[in-house]
Amino acid sequence: MIDHATPISDLQPRAMAAISGRIVSIQVEPRDAAPKLTARVDDGTGRVEAVFMGRRAIAGVEPGARIRLEGRICASDALPRLYNPRFELG
Repeated sequence: MIDHATPISDLQPRAMAAISGRIVSIQVEPRDAAPKLTARVDDGTGRVEAVFMGRRAIAGVEPGARIRLEGRICASDALPRLYNPRFELG
């Protein structure tokens, strides 16, 4: 993974970035929809959504956990997103 974390407030769409923060909320798609888990992460400068397609649960990915993410930033109407990022807990 990338050695240094980029503040969420400095993220640029389509750029690769590493982010470190705390998970503040989790959203899981209902059973009748395609599996998707979204973790909202805050680093004190802003928030980003990490979207894990094809998953309804990931061990350790829960509110309050520290997480480090790496991936390509996608612009969205609400918050920047990373789809299926690499991640480390702790």
